[in-house]
Amino acid sequence: MGRTFQEVISEWIIKFDNKEIDRTRMPLNHAEMISSGTHICNECYDKLVSFLLYWFRVSMPKHILPPDASQRGDCWYGYACRTQHHNEEHARKRNHVCRPTRGSHM
Repeated sequence: MGRTFQEVISEWIIKFDNKEIDRTRMPLNHAEMISSGTHICNECYDKLVSFLLYWFRVSMPKHILPPDASQRGDCWYGYACRTQHHNEEHARKRNHVCRPTRGSHM
């Protein structure tokens, strides 16, 4: 399954342009107006790439993931979990590529 970062991003930019990805949770203003030809700042670029990589990861079947990733229990707060960004142990222990089942992001 080995693919380069560039190949993955290129594939997901096409999906993004074709509106195959739900943009409602994309952390950018006027997300519906952004395309591969839109000029954006570095901060917005980082957010867009992170958003595309998240959808790449969501689309991967569990059997492709390594056992330590596929066997993690879901975090109640899912992708909205703030703890995953400052607590490496929590980030490794729980799956955060899922929808929240608790909190204000449900």
